[in-house]
Amino acid sequence: MTHAETIARWLPPRTGLHGVEIGPGTSPVPGLDPRPVYVDCFKSFGAEPNLADFYGHATALPFHDHSLDYVIASHVLEHAANPVAALAEWYRVVRPGGLLYFVVPDRRATWDHSRTLTPVSHLLDDYLRGTTACDPTHIDEFAGEVDWSRFEPATPAEDVPGRRADFARGLHEMVRRGEDINIHFHTFEPANVEELLATLTCWPPCRLRWELLHLAAPFPADCPNGILAVLRVHKGWLARAQAEAFRIRTGGVPAAALRPEAEPFAEWASRTPGLGGVR
Repeated sequence: MTHAETIARWLPPRTGLHGVEIGPGTSPVPGLDPRPVYVDCFKSFGAEPNLADFYGHATALPFHDHSLDYVIASHVLEHAANPVAALAEWYRVVRPGGLLYFVVPDRRATWDHSRTLTPVSHLLDDYLRGTTACDPTHIDEFAGEVDWSRFEPATPAEDVPGRRADFARGLHEMVRRGEDINIHFHTFEPANVEELLATLTCWPPCRLRWELLHLAAPFPADCPNGILAVLRVHKGWLARAQAEAFRIRTGGVPAAALRPEAEPFAEWASRTPGLGGVR
């Protein structure tokens, strides 16, 4: 299946539908009507400027609690050093009955295929430790184990060991300066994705009430290197009451979902040096 087909199934066009896509880069997920709000924390994807409307990132979205119909994130969660915190944030902003729709790269079909599969216990530990994007844990593993012929195909084979070392050295230097880094922190296959989502429904430090509606791999058909998960969010009576009160108070106006401090992407980009990142 393609994104367009799965979106048509789970999020068909509907008046008043309001959601967010995190990290759309230059190629947002197609088929959404009306168009979601786009948030990103990087100014560009390669040489092209990102299409974001507001600054935001996976673990800090500029929306009120229970205010959105859905969250979409394609090839974003692997860039989060703390994916459980990211999932908890997506859960926070979605109304009861709303959807989470995300894709992560399948380790077996990407440059991560030679890396070790991340155990769910490690992902839970990252949440308990409060791991941030300024985290060196996976630098040496990523630099040393990633398939360099796919990660940086222009590098001659004889230069690969040196490039691995230089890459790792540069990332460690960024961490020493207190900067966050942008790598695939963790690796995924359908088994650990499904295990993680099931564990979080009953894990006391971060209990997320949801129902896994759909898990598909390889996905999408036109670029079959990912794993799609679609979840229905369920929340308790207090959250349901708060969501309804918010809807009544705001009249269901989509712009009301944004927090007052939400920063337009263009304004953030104009005052931020470099490519940006998590602040």
